[in-house]
Amino acid sequence: METYWTSFDTKTAPCISTDVLVIGSGAAGLQAAWSAAEAGRRVLVVVRDELADSNTAKAQGGIAAALGHDDDPRLHFHDTLVAGAGLTDETMAEIVVTEGPGAVLDLLHHGARFDRNPDGTLALGREGCHSRNRIVHANGDSTGAEVSRALREITGKESRIKSLEHCYVTDLLVKQGTCYGAMALHEGNMVHLKAHDVVIATGGVGRLFAHTTNPEGATGSGIALAYRAGAELMDMEFVQFHPTALALPGHPSFLVSEAVRGAGALLYNTRGERFMPGYHPMKELAPRDVVARAIATEMKHCGSDHVLLDATVIDRVEQKFPMIYKTLKEYGVDMKKERIPIAPAAHYMMGGIRTDAWGRTNINHLYACGEAACTGLQGANRLASNSLLEGLVFGRRTAQAICNERQPEAGEGLEWRSALAACTTTPEQWAEDRKAAQERMSRQLGIARDQEDIQEARNCFAARLAQYEKETATTYELLDLKSQLLVSWLIAGAALERQESRGAHYRLDFPKPRECWRHHSVEEREGGMAHA
Repeated sequence: METYWTSFDTKTAPCISTDVLVIGSGAAGLQAAWSAAEAGRRVLVVVRDELADSNTAKAQGGIAAALGHDDDPRLHFHDTLVAGAGLTDETMAEIVVTEGPGAVLDLLHHGARFDRNPDGTLALGREGCHSRNRIVHANGDSTGAEVSRALREITGKESRIKSLEHCYVTDLLVKQGTCYGAMALHEGNMVHLKAHDVVIATGGVGRLFAHTTNPEGATGSGIALAYRAGAELMDMEFVQFHPTALALPGHPSFLVSEAVRGAGALLYNTRGERFMPGYHPMKELAPRDVVARAIATEMKHCGSDHVLLDATVIDRVEQKFPMIYKTLKEYGVDMKKERIPIAPAAHYMMGGIRTDAWGRTNINHLYACGEAACTGLQGANRLASNSLLEGLVFGRRTAQAICNERQPEAGEGLEWRSALAACTTTPEQWAEDRKAAQERMSRQLGIARDQEDIQEARNCFAARLAQYEKETATTYELLDLKSQLLVSWLIAGAALERQESRGAHYRLDFPKPRECWRHHSVEEREGGMAHA
C-alpha cells in the first residue's frame, strides 16, 4: 500500500508554518483550536470545504450532560455503559461524564444560546437509553448548528487562530515515528503545512454508505490519512445506523432526531402495528442498535422500504422541533397531521484512530479527537447525544496535552517527496465506482452482516483500491474515492474478524455476543489486526 496519494516535494512546495495544525472544524477541532490558542499556541485550522461544513453543524438532538437537579454523572456513566453493549472503556466514560458539564457550561458562558425554561434554567430533554432528562438543546432541534456557530465566533476572535478553507489534507509527513506536518491540496496546488503538532478532527464515515445522515465530506479521510501514516485504528467494525431517517423517494436521508421519540413519538410498521414494545422494555427509547434492527426486521416482514414515525401525538411539535417540521413540510410531509416514513441510515462511527485519554496516537505529535478518533468511550453503540460532548471534552484535553509537552522542532532540515504516476482514470469512472462502493457497503456491511458478504465486499474494495493506488490524486473527488475504498476495506476487515454480534455490529452467522470477544479490535498498517 502506497504511503502517499499525491506527488509533491517539500523543498519546492509553498510552505505555511504553525504551532498546531487542526484538520477539521467540528466541535472537537474548534474546541482544540480554541484551547490551544488560549494557552499561547499559534493554530491553523484547515477544512476541505468551509468552516461551517461539519457533522457538528448537522447535529440535531443535543448535548448530554448531567446538569439537572435530579441527575448525577454516575447515572450518565451507567447509561453510557448500558448503550455501549459491554465494550465501553470505563475510564473514558468517567472522564466524559465528569468533565462534560463543565465543558457545556464553559461554552454557554462564552455565548452559546441553549434553550431555557421560563424560570431561566436550562431546558433538558430525553433521548434513547437515558435514565434522566439531560439533553441540552438549542432552537429545539438545531443544537449542532448553534455549537458550531458559537465555536466559530469564539475562534474567529482569537488572533492566534488562522483558518484555510477549501484545503484538502492529502498526506501526513512522518519520519521515525514523529509527525512534522502535512501536505494539502489548496486551489489546485500542493502546499506544505509545517507544524509542531497535528490534530485530526475530520468527522465520520457516513458517506461510505448509500443512505446516510452525514454531510458530503464524511468519507473517513482523516482515518485513511492516519492509517497510511502508521497510526493504529480501533473498533472499525462498529458503525451506528440512526433508526429514523426520512425515507421518501427523491429526497435525501434527512435525520429525524431521536429527541422526537424522546418527546413521545411512536413507531408503527406499514400494517399500522406499533412494534417496539415487542423488542425491548424501553420501547421507542431502547438503544439505537436495538431500534435500528427492529425497524429493519419490520420492513422485511412487511415487504416495505420504510416504517412510520408518529409525531402527531406530540403537543406543539412544530414549536419543539421547528427545523425538522419546516424541512419535512418542504418535502411534503406534515408531521403535525401525518406519520413520517423513515428507515435506518448510516450515522456515526464508534471506531476510528486509536487514542489515549489526551488525544495521543501511537505517532509522536499526531493527535485525534471527535468522531475520527476512538478512545473506547462509545463502546459498541454510542449513547445518544454523547458525540458533541465527546468532541468538547476531548478537544480540550487534546489541546492540554499538546501545550503540556515541549514543542519539537517543526521538521527543520527534513524533506519529503513523492512521485506517483499520472492519473489515467476519469471522473465518470470515479463517480461510478463511488456509487457502487456505497451500495455495496449498505448491502453487505449494513445493519446485518455475514461472512460471505463481508469477504466479498472486502475483496472488491481491495481490487478497486489497487486500481487507483499508484495514481497521483489532484482532485478532491479522487482523494475522496481513495479514502472511501480504503476505509471501507478496513471496516470490512474488522467486521470479518469479530465473530459475534455486539451493539451496532450484527452478524447473522454469529447472532449472539460472545464473552471471548469482549475486547477492542486494533489494526495498524504494518502489524495487522490485534486485540486490546
